[in-house]
Amino acid sequence: MLLHRRWMGTIAAVTCLLALGVASCAPANERPLSGAQPGTLAPTPPGIPPTLEPSQALRFRGLPSPSPGVAANPSPVPSTAPVVSPSAVAAPPIVRTIVPGANTRVPAGAPVTLSAVLVGRGADLAAASLSIDGADAAAQVDKRSARDWTIHASRAVGSGNHTVHVLVRDASGAAGGFTWQFLVGAEEATPVPSP
Repeated sequence: MLLHRRWMGTIAAVTCLLALGVASCAPANERPLSGAQPGTLAPTPPGIPPTLEPSQALRFRGLPSPSPGVAANPSPVPSTAPVVSPSAVAAPPIVRTIVPGANTRVPAGAPVTLSAVLVGRGADLAAASLSIDGADAAAQVDKRSARDWTIHASRAVGSGNHTVHVLVRDASGAAGGFTWQFLVGAEEATPVPSP
C-alpha cells in the first residue's frame, strides 16, 4: 500500500511537470500577456535596465588611419556625422573586354582596332580616354547606358610591340584604368647557330 501511494505521488508529480512543460510551450497567442499576476503592469523606467551596465567593448571606436573613405574619429563616443563603412565606399569604374587581347599578335599591314568596355560600378561614367604608345588615339565613345560605355579607335601602327592605356573616371571622381601590350606582325626569329 505504501509503495502504491509513492508510485501514485511520483506519477502525479511527473504529470504536473509535463503539464507545466506543455503549457510553457504553448503558442504565443495562448500565453499570458503580463506574466504571473494578471492585470498589473509594472512601469518600465526609460534607459538602461538597473541590472545592466554599458559595456566598453560595444562602444564605437575610430578606425586606424589611413582608411580610404572613412574619417578618423578618436573619440570613443559616436559623432553625429555619418561614418562611411569601407564596404560602402563606392567602387571605382573598371575596364574589361579589351581588343586586341593582352599579349596577342595581330597581322601587319592593316589598321588595328583598339577597344575596351568601361563599367561604372559606384557612379555614372563621366570621362574616358584611350592612348597607344603614349599618344592620344582620338577614340570615340559609345554610351549604351550611363554606366556601360565602349571606347574604340582604329590606328595604323608599325610592326613590333605596342602599349595601350585606357583611363576612365566616374561622376564621383573615382578613376580606373588598364594598360596592356600587343604585337603587330611576326615575331622576329632568333638565329639558330649552325653546328
